[in-house]
Amino acid sequence: MSKQPQKVMVIGLDCALPHMVRKYVDEGYLPTFKKLIEKGTLATNCLAPYPTVTPPNWAAIGTGAFTGTHGITDFHNPTPGMNPGNENITQNWDRERVQAEFIWETADKAGKKCIVLTYPGSAPTQMTNGIIVGGDGFHVGESRQGLPGLDSKFFLCEDFLISTDFYPNGFRGEFSDAEDWEGIQEMGDDPQEMEVKLPFPKAIKRPAPASWYVLAHGSGDDYNRVTLATGKSADQVLCSLTPGQWSEQIVTTIKMEDGSEQEVFTCCKLIELSEDLGSFKLLVGALIPTTGWVQPAEAGEGIKITKGAIHSNGGMIMGMLGSIDLDTYVEMNHNLSTWNAECAVALMESTDWDLFYMHSHPIDWMYHLVILDMVSEDQATRDKAWEVHRRIYEIEDRMLERLLSQADKDTLVVVVSDHGATPDGPVFDPYTALEPAGLAFKTDEKAMDNEVNPIALSMNKPGYARSKAIPQREVYVCVNLKGRDPEGIVEPEDYEKVQREICDTLLTYVDPATGKRPVALALAKKDARILGLYGDRVGDVVYALYPEFGGQHGHMLPTAEYGPGKLYPLLILNGPNIKKNNLMERSCWLWDVVPTICFLTGIPVPPTCEGSVLYQAMKDPNFKDKELSKLTEGIKRMEAAMSRDSREPWDHHDCA
Repeated sequence: MSKQPQKVMVIGLDCALPHMVRKYVDEGYLPTFKKLIEKGTLATNCLAPYPTVTPPNWAAIGTGAFTGTHGITDFHNPTPGMNPGNENITQNWDRERVQAEFIWETADKAGKKCIVLTYPGSAPTQMTNGIIVGGDGFHVGESRQGLPGLDSKFFLCEDFLISTDFYPNGFRGEFSDAEDWEGIQEMGDDPQEMEVKLPFPKAIKRPAPASWYVLAHGSGDDYNRVTLATGKSADQVLCSLTPGQWSEQIVTTIKMEDGSEQEVFTCCKLIELSEDLGSFKLLVGALIPTTGWVQPAEAGEGIKITKGAIHSNGGMIMGMLGSIDLDTYVEMNHNLSTWNAECAVALMESTDWDLFYMHSHPIDWMYHLVILDMVSEDQATRDKAWEVHRRIYEIEDRMLERLLSQADKDTLVVVVSDHGATPDGPVFDPYTALEPAGLAFKTDEKAMDNEVNPIALSMNKPGYARSKAIPQREVYVCVNLKGRDPEGIVEPEDYEKVQREICDTLLTYVDPATGKRPVALALAKKDARILGLYGDRVGDVVYALYPEFGGQHGHMLPTAEYGPGKLYPLLILNGPNIKKNNLMERSCWLWDVVPTICFLTGIPVPPTCEGSVLYQAMKDPNFKDKELSKLTEGIKRMEAAMSRDSREPWDHHDCA
């Protein structure tokens, strides 16, 4: 085996926890992880950049740059020239916002062939020859570029339910006697039908109004099967399902408002069907175009993914709303990971690739959905949550196995996550600390005294006319500064004084419900450089919470541990010149991934890369120096030989 890898495969598993991976490896559930760890190196003290959220940390993994350098300083970034409140922040899923160079862009310039799959902030591509799939949302078919809150748009339609009951973003219908169906076998004694008007609430390109049809089959009043069709004939059938059954991948067409047709794929599951049709629930997965999600477009020509499907947020929102059961939720993530794996393999098989980077999100969604249930006092609830937890890790293990079919003995494999997770605690609203201190107010005095704007209240819009401090995003507080902010009231000479007041107020605040201080750390912006935070996109004060407060990740320090969770990210290295069965104890950071890859492979280092090389993961960290020494000695021997060959025969200095 060569000491220098010839290819690199970086597989990102959002929110994968190393101690949970080791737990399930020991219990025999994760055979692929087991092989990677036994034949590679696992970092036991890898740290995530702060704040511990998705876009900035994947930017670090892809660029090797500190957060202040790559400029993705939170899940959202503020809008330049606007007031600093959260009404003016938008999501960070846009390559144009990343101020550092990704390793695949540097490799592309060096003539390497790169494939990047559903990687946050990778689109639109800046490569000349590389391939980008998705990259502007969590998965193919979704876009979050420049959107507020957690909004998203779809390149056609997200998942929806067809039911006789009411569900958010679903279609509620009623069955009536079936009429005019042709060519359908075994319709039963009293077939019933439902016309379904397709919902397209978030479509980027508008479809024309469309209807599908559900046909319920059965004997007498006992119904045991439904057929979903685009029309009332056998050649328009999409699938025919019994309760609990998933369809194979479905490919159909949707007519658009402009008269064109868009080919899409999906999968469906019949979740509920009572014998009397009193209870009926059919899940239709996201309708995703079969083409158009690859840049450049010609790289996707001839690529047909026939397994799996896309599900919006892996079904997390549906699970939180109680629209689907947990088993269906797990199955949706299996579909999604299967599609991602098949897409990756198809692209790698069709391309002579050198560097592959991807991101997969099911583990993160799972923690948002069930982590509180994992610590529930109810045994049945707790057992089911832990079962879901294990099954999601197993799904990602199977995805890894499929991806590794494309890795040979000369491939460096890196499996990495962006952060971990801990159970939710009491929510900390910085206004509860800052308002009594006279520093921040949610609405201005005039609005409070006269007519209150309910929209402003619902957005927690700051009262700029009297607020010195404006809480912003996950971990920041901004000084409402004159000359910089449109409605600033703090004089420039008082800037540092107000920063100190904000820090002191946050650090001394005691939560009345728990009697504890929620804030573990508060730093003025100039001091936040020790966390890798600096630049125009960082707030004037950076704060962090103790792990028992707030949500699963984001505003706790990277070393946080609470309940069954930890915020340490996963980092496994496997391949040429990587130590086997090695637990690397040294502290390292996610921005160390890129320089380590570059050192091992000879890929040029991106100009904005700032991380360190992880020498302790290597069998021979001095292999380049040894090769250089051998090369130098060889050159000396060649020079000596050439010098001897150039002498005249009588030129013998060693003669007496």
